[in-house]
Amino acid sequence: MHRTAIVLAAIAMAHTAPAAVTQTRRTGSDDMKTVAFLVGTWSCSHTVGDFSGTYPTTYALTVGDRWLKQTYDFPAAGEDAAVHAEYFLGYDVRVDRWVRFGAHSNAQYYGMVGKRADNVWSWSYVLPGPSGSAVWTKQSDVEYTIDGPSYPKNGTLVTEHHRCRKG
Repeated sequence: MHRTAIVLAAIAMAHTAPAAVTQTRRTGSDDMKTVAFLVGTWSCSHTVGDFSGTYPTTYALTVGDRWLKQTYDFPAAGEDAAVHAEYFLGYDVRVDRWVRFGAHSNAQYYGMVGKRADNVWSWSYVLPGPSGSAVWTKQSDVEYTIDGPSYPKNGTLVTEHHRCRKG
């Protein structure tokens, strides 16, 4: 009798375990809530070596609110033409990481993967190849910073620094 009870208990647990797993499976919605503060229009300033400027960027929820679409417009500077860019940012529960990918009007494109720890997102570039990293830091609901990537420009190693304020 005792043996039968153990077998029946094991069968009952086997049948209820998948339901428990299904109920606790992550959907990414909670992860996307951590970037909800980005939705809206931002005014950003940046420095790269001895070059600096400002640009607007906008974030909007899209594709079933599972993605943020970011657009930004860098004004023309010196010999460089103005650049419009569109990016998608989301959380991939399958691999437990953030992804960001997009294209620029000058035919450049980038893909990044990242991890979040509290208010800091550490990004690594994976497209067009592993080419550095950047750290996004939420300073408040109305301010964030980006530090990186670093790369050679005119024979000097430079690091990008961005500060964005909402409104």
